[in-house]
Amino acid sequence: MSRVLVIDDSPMLLELTVRALTAAGYEAIGAPDLATLNQKLTEGPFALILMDVNMPEMFGDDVVEYLRTVKGVTSKLVLYSDISEQELEAKVKNSGADGYILKSGGLEGVLGGVMGMIGAPALNIPVPAPAPVAAPAPVAAPAAPATGSGGLPKAPMAAGGRKPRILIVDDSEMTARIIEADLVSKGFEVHVADTADKATKIILKKQTRPDLVLLDVRMPNVNGEQFCRFIKSNSLFKGIKVLLCSGENVEELQRICREAGADGYIPKDAVMGNLVAKELMPPGAE
Repeated sequence: MSRVLVIDDSPMLLELTVRALTAAGYEAIGAPDLATLNQKLTEGPFALILMDVNMPEMFGDDVVEYLRTVKGVTSKLVLYSDISEQELEAKVKNSGADGYILKSGGLEGVLGGVMGMIGAPALNIPVPAPAPVAAPAPVAAPAAPATGSGGLPKAPMAAGGRKPRILIVDDSEMTARIIEADLVSKGFEVHVADTADKATKIILKKQTRPDLVLLDVRMPNVNGEQFCRFIKSNSLFKGIKVLLCSGENVEELQRICREAGADGYIPKDAVMGNLVAKELMPPGAE
């Protein structure tokens, strides 16, 4: 049996984890809370249950004890968290869990951990290769950008006459605030998120949904490549452009653009206002 139940209160991380396990050939199901967990348990046994430690209703290690003693669950019970490994080991020992997986290992760590505990899927599901995406060239600053007062580039107007909306996703607060200040001074509406979870909440709301995401590639838990795939695979977000904002080498950025569907990439030390202004400029606009 290759059924895996994933419990995590982060909607984006839950979806990405379930997708990764499904693509690897497991029958993966997600549950965002304890009520859904109880419902899923009635639908049949699972080989492994992956439990986020920091749930809002109850700590994951307490849920493990509940599942063992009250529900009589015989599945492999695995704690999943970004707390320190030493603390996680202690929770496994005290709760009677069968093991743990560190969130810092990313989706590759989850797949490796699950496979190590219950083996490879009994039936591998073939996954079609993604449609090829042409590698975009680095975004270049416009030769003669439109300027406002003080010689700063004008931000082109978005649909409905509002300011273009930019979301900066970067776990470095200093970097994000420097870029934010530059963009705000050039007439953009800017939102900042230091994790993929916070960014997801901003994107889901229509009143804060961005026209463009400036996405750091290297972030904890869910990296920029994984988050880009999440945006580009969701039809709700089809109007959002994604620019990788990174100090990575060009070859790596081009690979991520091809495989994750990003619209382009720019170096973090670029003149951000000029580059973003060009990316959002309507076709044929001067």
